[in-house]
Amino acid sequence: MEPRSLTLRIKKTFKQAFSLKLIEQGWSAPMLSEAQCLSETLNDDMLVREVLLQLGQQTYVFARTTLPKKIVTNVGELTDLGSKPLGEVIFAYPDLKRTKLEVAKVAAKQLKKSLIPELSTEEFIWARRNHYQIEETTFLVSEFFLPAIYKT
Repeated sequence: MEPRSLTLRIKKTFKQAFSLKLIEQGWSAPMLSEAQCLSETLNDDMLVREVLLQLGQQTYVFARTTLPKKIVTNVGELTDLGSKPLGEVIFAYPDLKRTKLEVAKVAAKQLKKSLIPELSTEEFIWARRNHYQIEETTFLVSEFFLPAIYKT
């Protein structure tokens, strides 16, 4: 239920060295649930960024950010983060608002196949989806909590 940056919370909570690994970033069609949340169509390409939050060599969180074209145009610095955490940028905006928070138990088989080694034998994992707004434009940040986060 962390209201601020999850990355900052992880860095403060755990002793291991934090790193962010960029998996993928580019223009693509959103998932159906993302398009519905953002009142967009599946034909509207969005900037999608997927990263892993790691401590030491262990992955704790898979995160997916979905940015409609309007926010990319208005807040261009969100397009070139590289290995910089998104939270370091968005929480610096004075008008940032979290307009909605969803928490869900997600079937592990719904996640990217590349995450299977991180899931061990889990059938389900917990996730949260934040609806944020900057300059009257909404975007999504989805965070999937991998089993390692509960074992530390």
